[in-house]
Parts: sequence; C-alpha cells; structure tokens
Amino acid sequence: MVPARAFAEGLDAKLTWNDTDRTIQLERAGLTVLLTVDQDSVTGTYVKGIKLPAKVVIKQGQAFIPAKSVADLLAATTTWENSGRKVIIQANAETVTHQFSFDQDQDGWEGGFADLPVAYNPNIYNLEFRRGLIDLSDNKSNYGLKMVGMNRSDDLFMFVTKKISGLEPNMTYDASVAFKLYTDVPGGMMGVGGSPGESVYIKAGFVATKPEALRLDHVHGEEPYFILNADKGNQAQDGADLKNVGNMVVPDDSVEDFQAKPMSHQATLKSNDKGELFVIIGSDSGFEGLTTWYLDDVQVDLTPKG
Repeated sequence: MVPARAFAEGLDAKLTWNDTDRTIQLERAGLTVLLTVDQDSVTGTYVKGIKLPAKVVIKQGQAFIPAKSVADLLAATTTWENSGRKVIIQANAETVTHQFSFDQDQDGWEGGFADLPVAYNPNIYNLEFRRGLIDLSDNKSNYGLKMVGMNRSDDLFMFVTKKISGLEPNMTYDASVAFKLYTDVPGGMMGVGGSPGESVYIKAGFVATKPEALRLDHVHGEEPYFILNADKGNQAQDGADLKNVGNMVVPDDSVEDFQAKPMSHQATLKSNDKGELFVIIGSDSGFEGLTTWYLDDVQVDLTPKG
C-alpha cells in the first residue's frame, strides 16, 4: 500500500479527489482509474470485473492504494526489493491500446469522401457513411461503420478517421492498427475501369493533422475537386501517409455473404503539439461502380519511442 498522491506525482499522473463521493481518479497516458475509499472495486479504461487485493484506506489524512494493481492499470510496472523493503514503480514505455467495436455507438469515428467534384450530384454518387448492422445472416447485434459510394469520378476515395488524444505532445510513437473489413466481392470479376474486388484498394495510415477533404481548384480542367489533405498515393500506389493493406476480394469465394477480412498497418510518426494522432482507413477505387464495405473490431496500439 502506497500513498496515492506520491504515487501519482512519481508517475506524472493527474490525481482528482472527490470529497463528496470519497473517490480518487488517476489519469495517465490516456488511461483512467477510479478508486473509492473503503472499497476494493475499481473502474476505468479497459477495466472490467477487476477487484483490488485490498481496500483503499485513509491513514493520517492520506489515501493509501495497492501499488502493483493500480500501477498495472496505468501501464506502469512495480518491482519489490526485499533487502531494502522497497517498492519501485516505473513509468516505462508501455503500449497504450484503443479498441473499437461500434456495437454501442460510433466511438467518435467520422467519415468522409475525396477525389470527387465539389459540385457532385448526390443522386448518382450514392454516398453513405453511418453506423449500422453488418449485412450478415441472422445478425442482430454486430454493428460496424458502413461506407457506400458509386465511383463516378474514376478515383473515389472513401475514408473513416478517429482522433487519438491524451498522448505526449511531439512524441515519436510506433503506431499500429488492426481491423476487420467486411466485404462481399468475389475475386476475378470484370468491371468498368477495373474489377470490383482487386481494383478497390484498402489503405490505412496515421497522421498528426485531422484528415479532411479539402476543396482544390484548377484540377481536372477547371472543375474544383475535393482532395484529401494527406498523401494517400493513388490506387495501387502507396502514399507517404497511407499504405495499401489489401483489397475488396473476399477470403472465401464459395460464401455468398459479407465476410470479415483482417488487415493491419504499422507506422512511426510524431504526435502533434496537442498530444494527438489520427488513424485513417479508406478505399481508393479504380472500379467505376458501387462499393460497399463495413469496418469493425479496430485496435490501435501506440508505443512511445522515448
């Protein structure tokens, strides 16, 4: 058992005391832990069904908390030195994980479209972004982020993005994202401009500035276009910010249904001066037709490089 305030100061964690509820909230590296005096229950980020080995107690005006259990929940490590009877608590470069299932809500994800005219006709582009039930047989509970678009511009880019905050400002991170893309497109099909499977390229990446479709004049003749404010490359070509991670072809051609296709991406980049990074996942289409996909079970891992 260690004093809560000294524990927080040593880990550079934020401590908030609520005198009415007699609770202690600790925040560090995007993680939150909420403790209650005289209880062994704990809540917080990714905390489910966990009990502390001892109750939080007040002694001589100070709150004492179980060192190892709380350190583990805040991505820190503890070491016991028996000879000196010391507890060493170290804030090491632990990976911070963010998980998104979309079964309750959009979890702060946003959608957008680029590489199309500013004055596009919505009646022929059929653009759609929303959270919805994944189109699976007898599915009544598995939600994902749905993206739909008709590629009328030869190069439609549909994307979803999420801000990851609470990071160290201007810190270099090893970043990775893993996700399931649900598609129902068989391989080897013919299509205008390209196949609906092999010619729709899935891209993923991380950037320090919010991904947005910006208006750009004097491209494609004199027609203003929406262009992504990040380097995604063009269809099969990688960009500096986004890389190809797969395509729309289903894993099993014999199944006539949407199927989960696991994909992943790794990158190293620096957070912005607000301690933020943005993850972006999208499809870059060479198929001049309708494309529909769902995104689900996204996991983002961020490890500071020091």
